[in-house]
Amino acid sequence: MTRTPVVPLTREETLRALDSGDLDAVETAFDALWYGLPDELADEVTRSLAEVPPDVLDRRPRLTHLALLAQRRRAYALGDHAGVARSFQLYVRSGLRSVRRLHGLSRLADVASAGTAAVVAHRNRRDYAASERVGAWLDARMQGAPHATLPWSAARPAGRPGWLSAQRGVTAMLSGADDAAVTLFTRAADEAGDRPLAHYARVTAAAHLALLSACRGHHRLARRHLRTLRDEPPFPDWVASVHMGADVLATAQLAVHEGDPESARTALADYARVAPCRADLWAFHAYVLAGYHAHYGDPLHGLREIDELRLLHGAVDRETETAAGRLALRGEAKLLLRAGGAARVLQLAHDHDPDAEWLSTHHAWAHLVVGENLEAVSLASAALRRTQPSPADALELHVVMAVAHLRAGRDDRARSWFQRALRLRATPEHVGPFLGMRPEERETLERLAGAPSLLPGGVVRVRHNVAGVALTERLSPRERAVLEALCEGCTAEQAAARFSVSVNTVRTQIRNIYRKLGVSNRKEAVAAARELGLVAA
Repeated sequence: MTRTPVVPLTREETLRALDSGDLDAVETAFDALWYGLPDELADEVTRSLAEVPPDVLDRRPRLTHLALLAQRRRAYALGDHAGVARSFQLYVRSGLRSVRRLHGLSRLADVASAGTAAVVAHRNRRDYAASERVGAWLDARMQGAPHATLPWSAARPAGRPGWLSAQRGVTAMLSGADDAAVTLFTRAADEAGDRPLAHYARVTAAAHLALLSACRGHHRLARRHLRTLRDEPPFPDWVASVHMGADVLATAQLAVHEGDPESARTALADYARVAPCRADLWAFHAYVLAGYHAHYGDPLHGLREIDELRLLHGAVDRETETAAGRLALRGEAKLLLRAGGAARVLQLAHDHDPDAEWLSTHHAWAHLVVGENLEAVSLASAALRRTQPSPADALELHVVMAVAHLRAGRDDRARSWFQRALRLRATPEHVGPFLGMRPEERETLERLAGAPSLLPGGVVRVRHNVAGVALTERLSPRERAVLEALCEGCTAEQAAARFSVSVNTVRTQIRNIYRKLGVSNRKEAVAAARELGLVAA
């Protein structure tokens, strides 16, 4: 699409507009310079707009936005972190108020500014449906305007090209609508203007596409988006914390899965510094943090950090209705498996949908941990057959199948599944899904598959966070049934009647259960069974 180049105003022209109080000229300058205006002239903007009556600002949403950006720039220069955060919250409140006034705005540029603020505001309140409703209405309004068919028309708004599509893309990504997110981000990149004044939609799109690609297991695609980002001038530091951070999390996720804990740790530290205001990315932050602590850090410390994130962002109640809630719970499930909490993972699956795709890999691993190899195979194969998992999940499920068959003594099947898992890797360095395996099992599978070591020379140092097997010897199906009967309060005689066997047979099975659980009486057996997740609490 041909774009009419925006000719930036000179500093002198912009200062004259601010000094004269010519609001139309100030808006024109803001459209042309975008972040450049408050970046260079924050004090002058603040002085000029301080003279404008509030009711006039209400009718001119672009000026409201400019005033808040200038306030943010001044607070940043003074090191006033509270002021920086407050300016964004004022922008959110402005966006929420503007929804009611959208139909009353006559100028298209004002509608675009107020409407995009509303998209961001509703998303910040986690009302993704309302955010997308406003975004879709605004998009239709923009596309239906006379200038839409004539991109070279003089009436075409010059300010913030592609910004609406970029913000709608972020909303779609956070709501779990990945297809819509990719479409909108691609559109935002196409619509973005020329650097260094109008390219920010392209920067936003590349950063979030990198994170989405990394979390789904498309490492090459994620790196391509990160390269695109490196070719573009960055956001100014004082506003980057609101819009960026997705690229840093993508870098951390890639490092976690490619066996580079140092780079992962550095990227996670950078995220805390670069994007403290990105409340909307908290679940992605938790997910990447979980991957790091599951293999290289401390799982218990990771669980504590994720709970801290939940408290910080008002998400302590663990819900699964949203994509963010499911993503955070997936991270916690991974950590629980490494911290001896397989029972909690089984309970999570029991409390929600045992067949849920979002928890299938961790649910299957939990059955492996408690020695339930056949159940793990059943869950993993059903997940692979029933849904279309992401490449990352498909690889994890193949690893589960390989380990389960190996533990069951089916070497041929174990070899086949492990060879498929190796072919599913994004790159030869993609080792993350294999780090949760017991070293001796990984080495056995490598030998069976005729594959070189995944961790040559011990390059990747994994801590003690390998999910083992909770039982030294797996309970038989009948022993499992008898154990469940004991947990329900049945006596040996009642269990014998239930299963139509002799009391002596049940007592023999009870002795075997005690031996395998390492206990000496019924109370200890019931407690151990619940601790290990062999029965529901």
